[in-house]
Amino acid sequence: MLRTLELAGSPRERGRRHGQLLGPEIRRLRRGLLAYLARLSLYTAAVPLFGLLVVLARRVWPHIPPRLKEEMAGVAQGAELGLGTVLLINVLDDLANNSPRCSALAVGEERTDQGLYLMGRNLDYPLFTTVLTQLQTMFLIAPDQGLPFASLAWPGYVGVCTGTNKAGVALAQLAAMSRDRTLRGVPAALRFRQALEAEATVAGVAAQILRLPGTIGNNVMLCGPREAAVLELSARRGVVRRPEKGLITATNHYQSPAMQPLRGRFPPRPPLSPLPAEMFTDAYSQARNARLQELARARRLGPEDLKQVLADRQVANPGTVVCTVFQPARGRLWVALGEVPPVNRGPFAEVRPWG
Repeated sequence: MLRTLELAGSPRERGRRHGQLLGPEIRRLRRGLLAYLARLSLYTAAVPLFGLLVVLARRVWPHIPPRLKEEMAGVAQGAELGLGTVLLINVLDDLANNSPRCSALAVGEERTDQGLYLMGRNLDYPLFTTVLTQLQTMFLIAPDQGLPFASLAWPGYVGVCTGTNKAGVALAQLAAMSRDRTLRGVPAALRFRQALEAEATVAGVAAQILRLPGTIGNNVMLCGPREAAVLELSARRGVVRRPEKGLITATNHYQSPAMQPLRGRFPPRPPLSPLPAEMFTDAYSQARNARLQELARARRLGPEDLKQVLADRQVANPGTVVCTVFQPARGRLWVALGEVPPVNRGPFAEVRPWG
């Protein structure tokens, strides 16, 4: 069963309620990170390493929008945890940038029955796969300012890496290996949440994201009822890539010629990861993208077909902790409920955030 949490009101009110209801789960995430650091340091330096990560996370604090700072402070207050822990949960990807296995596609026009776009995504992590699978949470947010939105994330997380707003714009964040990185920008998921909350069209969300300075490389897939796009982003640059004949795909490398000079090296396999080293390569990203193109070519696709594409053995992997399919025109999405990665093997829950 998909855990769902509805939050409304001011940033502080939403955050406090979030922390009060999910405090034990936020502590479980913290324990998971401490346990990993303990194993990494042979059980001698987990707490100092955690403290170092918090210090690094605080470097991005000046660049976070005030309303999101207020919400994170509310989460910390409600959960009775230090703000550093909540901040770290929200910016760990910006510090590590070590998730080069995600996959996404959007199809529309002649590739769907009514020409309306669908989008599907796998989100893959190299570590903490069990706890992330078990703590997956659907947040339904009704802010006091901006558009209501749904975010599929984890306790303590206020950004959006997989989500949709009430206007029908869906978003999926994928890591992209880039040489252009900094901690002097808006952390990725917070950057995307701010745009999704503020804009009612794919073009508007894209423009808002491109206006904000970022931190790391990302491929961000956006999808509305009749359009889709991928933003290929580095910390300071970005381009928009459009579908070709109703199909657009993304994995973890830049495809636009303008971004090729900024392509970065893929990271090595992190210690203790359950994934093999070959999954941390440009070749694996290229192969998954080619497989998505192959599976979506020359046929019409519906939501069930996208689920099958994303479950393909050459696309999903042991790090796949989230699988979601969006149908923006009808305001619904499907979330995989597999108990172990890849979660695609489990049943899907249909979610209609706004009835």
